[in-house]
Amino acid sequence: MEPAELCDIMDFWIAAPWPLTEDETQQRAVERFGWTIEVDGGTPYLMDTVSNFTIPDVMTVPYKDRMMELSLQASDTTREITSPLTELLGDAFTLMVREGEGRWGKPTLLDSKSGPTARWNVDGGARVSFIFLSRGLLAMFETPQGAEVERKLGDR
Repeated sequence: MEPAELCDIMDFWIAAPWPLTEDETQQRAVERFGWTIEVDGGTPYLMDTVSNFTIPDVMTVPYKDRMMELSLQASDTTREITSPLTELLGDAFTLMVREGEGRWGKPTLLDSKSGPTARWNVDGGARVSFIFLSRGLLAMFETPQGAEVERKLGDR
């Protein structure tokens, strides 16, 4: 995914009128991005079918009918980790962070157990994170409500 496209997606969520339910969040994603909702066992799952990634699901985390977090693939996921792939992902991560910095200012850089992370506290109390994983790149949006819970828990 191009860094500008990824940041546009995050800007869309930053500007959303939080709090929203999971259903409202999924419907907005369908309308704005052309993503789809697939139902499995009666549970609706949001899918980024537009990016053509191997893993198209967008993880949505609600709590008490309020959306707390969304995370999505920012690159395809690989099974085999190689030096050229790690270099390519590193370059893509750098470009993502550079684009985010141009929009939201200097990020906090973390070495989390998942991998290197760039995190921004953005307007309205929400939080955006870009995470470099050994198998791909991940983007996470924490709603103002979700970010507040994490802050109270000590930003795990």
